[in-house]
Amino acid sequence: MNNYRIVFSPRAQQRLEEIADYLYQQQLSNQFVVNYLQRFEDWLTTLLGQFPESGTLMPEFGDDVRRVVYQKYSFVYRINADAVEILTLYRENRP
Repeated sequence: MNNYRIVFSPRAQQRLEEIADYLYQQQLSNQFVVNYLQRFEDWLTTLLGQFPESGTLMPEFGDDVRRVVYQKYSFVYRINADAVEILTLYRENRP
């Protein structure tokens, strides 16, 4: 079975930083924030690394763009040759 690498676009990386900033503003510990974001990465690596086509196609965002949802966050991505590129992410109750 082919394992795909998970790559974050600059926009997705920015969104992760915004989520981390928000969590820090909530007076949560550094360890909590690091673990919280690590769970995102672990889940993406497990799911999309092995089953990249498992997401729902989102043709309104472009050809071959897909979305998966984890803990109320949507991860929008595209499959490239040997990588899954996370294009952006957003909280389901926000644009």
